Amino acid sequence: MEIRHLRYFVAVAELQNFTRAAERSFVAQSALSQQIGRLEREIGAPLFVRGGRKVELTPAGELLLPHARRLIADERRARLEVRSYLGLEKGHLRLGLIQTALSAVDIAGPVATFHDRHPGIDIQISNRPSWTMVEDVCASELDLAVVAIGPDELPAGLEHRLLATDALVGVACERLVEGLESPISLTDLLARGRMIHFSKGTGMRRHVDEALHRCGVEALSSLELAQASDILRFAALGLGVTVVPQTLATYGITAMPDLAVPYRVFGLNDPDAVHPVTAVYDAQRIPASGRAFLDVLEEFINDKQNRS
Repeated sequence: MEIRHLRYFVAVAELQNFTRAAERSFVAQSALSQQIGRLEREIGAPLFVRGGRKVELTPAGELLLPHARRLIADERRARLEVRSYLGLEKGHLRLGLIQTALSAVDIAGPVATFHDRHPGIDIQISNRPSWTMVEDVCASELDLAVVAIGPDELPAGLEHRLLATDALVGVACERLVEGLESPISLTDLLARGRMIHFSKGTGMRRHVDEALHRCGVEALSSLELAQASDILRFAALGLGVTVVPQTLATYGITAMPDLAVPYRVFGLNDPDAVHPVTAVYDAQRIPASGRAFLDVLEEFINDKQNRS
């Protein structure tokens, strides 16, 4: 008994017509009739009452129908599970990741855990501006991207998982901000020095620009830097002031012990000034490796929440 014979049988049973069943099965009617006849011989009983305008099931056919449907469903499920398994045994995973220092989510940890669990997967990692990586996901050049863009900012057709939301804070050296106390406005911050900005096109730059717009101020004179560590270093040395995620401000103090002059961190009085971290993917195209990586990300996030 072959699965294709059962598919033909179910098609005839559902459509009650050999001609339409053959059309749905993409076979000639004569071939379908021959295969049904072969199945009946294997079963040892006729499955259909032929001769009328409609083909009716015999009692044997009625008994076989639910089993045939279940066997067909099981065969389909087995194929999908094997394909999914093979997809995690070998293949590729193309990830786009924001700078790890910018993120309230531990990105390097999940990548290492995924590699340990699925050593056969070739992981390819890109680090580009958030909007560029979103475009790459849309163009199927990336399987998944972790970006600094909120869910409500994403283009239609993409799925997402919000991983974290980090407050934005002001950062400056002690000399420039003497007398200031948290929380402060961006107007207060910019009165103490020129803005040290993230590069245009980054998710962080967009969120800082939106906060400036809400405050009604414009950074007329600014420095633009691509690396988060450089932005903090320039601010600590008194070359200007900056706005960064709280995680980065905290991380920078421990990551750059060589700084002779420590910087100060200020909370902002704008509750909408936040840095979202979102995993973005196309649900129709993401491979099994991408879904497995999403699961690892969520494991890390849940573990962090349980420990906090």
